[in-house]
Amino acid sequence: MLTTTDITATVHERINALLKEDGKPVRLLTGDEPLARIGLSSLLLARLIIELEAEFGADPFEEDYVISDVRTVGALADAYVETLANLAAAAA
Repeated sequence: MLTTTDITATVHERINALLKEDGKPVRLLTGDEPLARIGLSSLLLARLIIELEAEFGADPFEEDYVISDVRTVGALADAYVETLANLAAAAA
């Protein structure tokens, strides 16, 4: 099972990969950064969600979360942490 650290690192890596691809500087992310201010356009944010769903096999925005309520990088990572924990608990 993935740890919180693993999930958070993957979210940060995917964000930076998209920023780099878009010609924007890579950032050292702490989790406190507002999603609206890190340089991801709405299209890149959508791609991020698609990539994370493919990576983790889960979409927290399917039932548990509303994307507009997730305002920081940390909150995005937390959404995946909680969703994956809930799926693991349901499978046990």
